[in-house]
Amino acid sequence: MGRINLLDPLLSSRIAAGEVIERPQSVLREFLDNSLDAGSDDITVIIEGGGIDKLEVQDNGKGINREDLSLIATRHATSKIHKPDDLYEINTLGFRGEALYSISSVSKLTISSFDSEEKNASTLVIDNGKRYPVRETGPEKGTICTSEDLFLDIPARRSFLKRASTESNLCRTLLSSKALAFPNVRFTLKVDGATRMQWPKAADYKERVMMLWREYGISSADVTMLEEKEEDYSITVVAGTSAVKRSDKKEIRIYVNSRPVEEFSMVQAVIYGYGELLPGGSYPYACVFINDKSEMVDFNIHPAKKEVKIRNKADIHHTLSTMIKRGIERKIPEIKSVRQFYLDDAERWENGAKTKYYGTFTPQQSSPIEEKKEEKPVIYNHGREEKIENFEDRSSHYTPKDPDWLKKAKELKAIREKAKTESAIKEEKKSVDEDEIIYIGQAFDLFLICQKGDSLYLVDQHAAHERILYDELLSLNTVQQLLVPIKIEVDDITDDFLDRNSYVYTKLGISLLKDKKGEWEIDAIPAVCRGIEKEIVDFITNAKSDEHELEQELFAVMACRKAIKMGDKVDKWAAMSILEKVFQMEEPCCPHGRTFLVKITKQSLKEMVGRTK
Repeated sequence: MGRINLLDPLLSSRIAAGEVIERPQSVLREFLDNSLDAGSDDITVIIEGGGIDKLEVQDNGKGINREDLSLIATRHATSKIHKPDDLYEINTLGFRGEALYSISSVSKLTISSFDSEEKNASTLVIDNGKRYPVRETGPEKGTICTSEDLFLDIPARRSFLKRASTESNLCRTLLSSKALAFPNVRFTLKVDGATRMQWPKAADYKERVMMLWREYGISSADVTMLEEKEEDYSITVVAGTSAVKRSDKKEIRIYVNSRPVEEFSMVQAVIYGYGELLPGGSYPYACVFINDKSEMVDFNIHPAKKEVKIRNKADIHHTLSTMIKRGIERKIPEIKSVRQFYLDDAERWENGAKTKYYGTFTPQQSSPIEEKKEEKPVIYNHGREEKIENFEDRSSHYTPKDPDWLKKAKELKAIREKAKTESAIKEEKKSVDEDEIIYIGQAFDLFLICQKGDSLYLVDQHAAHERILYDELLSLNTVQQLLVPIKIEVDDITDDFLDRNSYVYTKLGISLLKDKKGEWEIDAIPAVCRGIEKEIVDFITNAKSDEHELEQELFAVMACRKAIKMGDKVDKWAAMSILEKVFQMEEPCCPHGRTFLVKITKQSLKEMVGRTK
């Protein structure tokens, strides 16, 4: 008797489902993709028991035709592609025709929908592969997709799921990730009957991203939005300045055609763009939204569409890295009180009607599929409750007559913001330049503390002195001739390198002469480098960089070795000399790119200790 047999259809479907549906988070991903593809701009997610007991997505999209509903959740049934060539011009989030089929194989799937064209409602139920007839009943608007008792008939798979709270958090993380790419959609999350997240519609990517980043304590003043449009693609980047950083790459998010993807080369482009703005071991906050021509990308690689092939990857990589390098500014980190943080970040209407604040609290609202009139949301404004207008209400008050009004308004806004920013920078610089420096003392034999105007500054003495020495080396004020030349021996590779590049050292104030093959001598060095001759010799015998990198690396090494160290005592006069030079710098950072200056305003200090006057 033969050993090969055909698998039972239900068993084969559950095996296939394992590639697409791993946990409630996977179900939510597929439901959201379908809702967004249906043109929804109001989506509510309801989770019970971590999404294992129940996971429901309600939307206000165009709905599903009754005839289509009878075919839905059949394997490879999809409305997104019709012929082979469509696979290479995909403009929707879903397209494989596997998701609903897989969900219906491992849970009880219920789809209720109102067809906005035929004006009728229908409901389909598939319980672990068992299909029931379509019923002529359903919601009055949009679609409701519900998954219940996930993996109930597959105990082995169910046992691998986490606790309900963990599964709920994974679903929330996914919802946040999806929502970032769709600022024009309102998202609501309800967990076990309580509203845990509500993100209203946003004006642009930055406003939407800030709904997430505020949870990390980041102010919108420390975030910028960059935009670049090329012939085949466009890129929008929402990124933090040098004042905000983290120790991992988790908040470098890459989106291609509105899909969150794992794309290492684009993450690297972001890191390259920041360069030395952040110290070693630190990474930025950055959300990158790439919109590329559909024929230039291929998502048909991973069942969950987490990976993508990009045909013009090199061009996008270069553009992304360049726009970040040119657009991200270095800022002096400032310590703020909690109250000051929210005050700085508040966006107020001139008539005082509204203060925006996005937190985890959300008022109870009607379902997007219900017809009854929706209540105005309640926004907590520092202890006061206020009824506010939503975006649709406000926008209906104005009827622009010029068809290009939006484009012109954006251009005018950009001009005003640029002028305002330049003016603020000038005023701040003028204020810093004019205020007297009052030296207070040294803390932990590491920080120099001073007062300037209405702010306290803490300065890393080593990094600040290192930068001062670096600048002096660049100016090459004095070169000192050595009474006894320093002889060095090098290997053949280094000897050839020095033959080609010894002139670079001469430009840097180091007179390097060749005695014979493999033997060189130094007969002059910059005056500020006296005492670190050994470090210079070590650098010369090991350096293999190009001219530009050679200069930067050598000066950084010399400045670092010569600078005041952590633990060194600094007298008042030396400290004042360092501080005066620090406040004359355009960008206060060490040669390695680390910012060495922190500011605390008088107002923030007063608020931290509870002083109101």
